[in-house]
Amino acid sequence: MRNLFIGILLLVLMLGFSVYAAYPQLTLKLADIHSPAFHAKNIKIQFVDQQTSRLEINIEEIGVQDNIWRHLNLTCDQFTLDENYIQCASGQLKLSDSASLPITFQFDAAQKKLTFNIQPTTGESWQFSMHWDEDNWQALLAITDGQANYLAHWLPADEEMPIPSTGKINAIAKLNGNAAGLTQLAVDLSVNALSFSDLVGLHAGEKIELAIKADADYIAKNNEWHWQTELSWPQGEVFWQPVYFVGNGHEVYLNGVLSDESIRLFDSRLRLVDIGEFEFSGLMMRSDESLRDFDLHANNMQLSALFEQVLKPFLRDTAFAELTVSGQSDITWDYKDGANEVLTLDLDDVSVVDQRGRFSFNRINAHIPWRADGVTIADISILNGDALRIPFGAVRVPLELHNFNFLLPQLVLPVLDGKLKLQDFVASYQAGKWYWGFSGELTPISMENLTAALQIQSMFGTLSGHIPEVGYNGKEKIVSVGGELLFKIFDGEIVVNNLSLLEPMGFAPHLKAEVEMRNLDLGLLTQTFSFGKIEGRIDMDMHQLELSNWRPVRFDAKLQSSPGNYRRRISQAAIENISSLGGESAVAAIQRSFLRFFETFSYTEIGWRCALRNNVCYMGGIEPEPQSQYTLVKGGGIPAITVMGYNHNVGWRELIDRLKRVTQESDPIIQ
Repeated sequence: MRNLFIGILLLVLMLGFSVYAAYPQLTLKLADIHSPAFHAKNIKIQFVDQQTSRLEINIEEIGVQDNIWRHLNLTCDQFTLDENYIQCASGQLKLSDSASLPITFQFDAAQKKLTFNIQPTTGESWQFSMHWDEDNWQALLAITDGQANYLAHWLPADEEMPIPSTGKINAIAKLNGNAAGLTQLAVDLSVNALSFSDLVGLHAGEKIELAIKADADYIAKNNEWHWQTELSWPQGEVFWQPVYFVGNGHEVYLNGVLSDESIRLFDSRLRLVDIGEFEFSGLMMRSDESLRDFDLHANNMQLSALFEQVLKPFLRDTAFAELTVSGQSDITWDYKDGANEVLTLDLDDVSVVDQRGRFSFNRINAHIPWRADGVTIADISILNGDALRIPFGAVRVPLELHNFNFLLPQLVLPVLDGKLKLQDFVASYQAGKWYWGFSGELTPISMENLTAALQIQSMFGTLSGHIPEVGYNGKEKIVSVGGELLFKIFDGEIVVNNLSLLEPMGFAPHLKAEVEMRNLDLGLLTQTFSFGKIEGRIDMDMHQLELSNWRPVRFDAKLQSSPGNYRRRISQAAIENISSLGGESAVAAIQRSFLRFFETFSYTEIGWRCALRNNVCYMGGIEPEPQSQYTLVKGGGIPAITVMGYNHNVGWRELIDRLKRVTQESDPIIQ
């Protein structure tokens, strides 16, 4: 900006120079100056007679491309102008409503030299000098303890433009050129205690120290610039939405070529303390700012720091925002002609843990060599881990990679005392979305081990199942099952149909399914809880089942005794817990009657219905009954007992709290 002002100032001074001798008091007005690089509007230059020696320049607007500055004013109270010499010994430079800056300048036509010097405070200076001959010119910009906040008035008005508030700048910039323009540039700049921020809070920095060295040479034969830049960041803090970084010795070295068509990088390096060093080169086209080529290589990256400082901020609103990552990694990435060509990733003793407890993968070692033009095999091993608290053992994954298609013919994953066998796992990446599918089976695992892992009430028996084709649609973010999902548990079967799971890794997964349970052994089921013992078998249907964040929000459930001949007995403790839906007075009724002398009773049928809507369970019994009561247990044999209930509307949360209280206090009738 200062160079632009100098150019305009020299132009308008030269316009007035030839007439000043004849007209010692002169006002010169220019409506407009235009060039491809800038424009200036409403320029007014006023020379006062030689007794007062005063110069005043006002420019209403200066523009460089889309950036506009307004109301530039330069006054000089000690102004000297003769045939070969212009000098301002005491001047003031002011932009808009900013504070005035003291300025001096000299122009010596005979010696072909120009000097500008701004000294806002004692010990601070911003000096620009330039001299030339017939063929070449040289310029020097020297800043000594420059206050960074002065730059705020010269920066474009933009809510997202960081504005410096404090900091000191020391710099030497040397420029060489000829009649055709600039040919060489060398900059040595340091910044101390720099703080900045923008108006919208997206960018901020505090107590920053930077050191920058840059050199550039123009190669006229090729019409391109060859340049090198070194930057070190010893200290300071920067928030650049969404990344927060602390400077503690980070370094960048860039080596490149700039032409009208492109920016090319060669043998460049980035060293991030506590993370690792990255070597890279690349090519970007200037016409559309597109990346054409890029090569990246890094060894022994520390994944914990890389994830926390670089990756995690970009995952803040995703399902992976609460991960912790450890271990080391090597990476090689080749991007050619606007497309990925090679990506090789090596993981060394890497662990990934979800802080929400959804999954963990421990001691991952992997070699993943992906190529766009061929088939490769990734070798991945995991020592152990868990998913939804269910632990699994060591597994090795020989994954076949073919462009963005991935195939795993078979995988056997140890789960507790059983195995999860996956068949024909395929995955593909299409139009920015993932799609995958597989089928498999679960060999029997102990329910005692499973419930212990899930940290729920201990259950008995085994769980096994058949898994039909399972698929994930990345466009709709939904997992669906293409057939019946079959599990064997409590000596019976559970069949799940029409299963779909929306956003399985999101913050609130949503599941829908139709569930049928057949011939479950009540003895195995009820001995699990302090519910009392029931002998017999039950069937249960759950239609329109919906879970949100793994909690029921809707279903129509019906439980009833399975058909067939089998022993049907119910203990007094089980009766008490069933009847607790009606309040503690029902339990007292049993204890006051002669029935308290019996441990178990015969029954002919058990039944229960619940339609869950808006966290309320609308209940019923064995059969729909017109009266207010309903039958939960129908007696039969000697001794027999029948349990009736009146409570039709029960809060779901109350119901799952082991039936300790209900929303209505109507007592069931025990006969």
